[in-house]
Amino acid sequence: MHYKLGVIGDPIKHSLSPKIHNIFSKQTNIDIDYQAYHVLEDNLDRFLKDFFSEGGDGLNITLPHKINCLRFTNNYSSLVSLIGAANTLHKDSSGRIFAESTDGIGLVKDLKNKCPISLKNILILGAGGSALSIIPSIDACKPRNIILDNRSKNNLENAIKRFSESKEIYSRIMNLDDFNEEIDLVINATSIGFSGPFSWNRELKISNETVLYDLSYSKDDTQTPFLKWASQYSEKYFDGFGMLIQQAAASFELWTGVLPQTKITKSDLLND
Repeated sequence: MHYKLGVIGDPIKHSLSPKIHNIFSKQTNIDIDYQAYHVLEDNLDRFLKDFFSEGGDGLNITLPHKINCLRFTNNYSSLVSLIGAANTLHKDSSGRIFAESTDGIGLVKDLKNKCPISLKNILILGAGGSALSIIPSIDACKPRNIILDNRSKNNLENAIKRFSESKEIYSRIMNLDDFNEEIDLVINATSIGFSGPFSWNRELKISNETVLYDLSYSKDDTQTPFLKWASQYSEKYFDGFGMLIQQAAASFELWTGVLPQTKITKSDLLND
């Protein structure tokens, strides 16, 4: 069996996904052709139509297409329906395109190797697609509270309303304005710091026991801007490289039926 796969985004040149999936391919002896495709928003529908009509089996979806790719799909998981975004498309045996999100699964698998989630106060910075995509998986781990903060108060209120009204979410979803306890885990789901140092617009109730986790990652031993900021407050801080590997493995399993091993290091990807 040969699989035609890929990742789309704008930009896409930085993506490590082709290297990750080629490692999975060698490890599992499953034949794949996985390419990175630079797709502009105006060309998204045309690209998806052509890719799947020309034998494509699956795609990873990165920014800015995680929401708009849903226009193209025939059906999607309850998780995608809840968060309104997908990071994986899969053509099933009947030729229908199925949308799934593996971001939250990937995050939780990585976090469980680093810190407890159950009964913890978890603060998510951000209220965009990245934040929305991880809330259901965190909720499934039964935290004490899920707290949100965001610079745009309109997006923040919409996100809290979306999950507070959902019958699929069991945790209390709170605005940081209404929360006074100490935070156990802070997850950065913003793009702040991509073009300079990270800073937040208020003091956070954290200590040197608080775990700080960045959904972004660096390709080498340098720290992301968020982690440089985090290192001032705690000794427990991590980037999202482990999440990247875990969500990729979940996508690979969706396409091929085989879950690969995830013990991949940055040096494995940088040293071809």
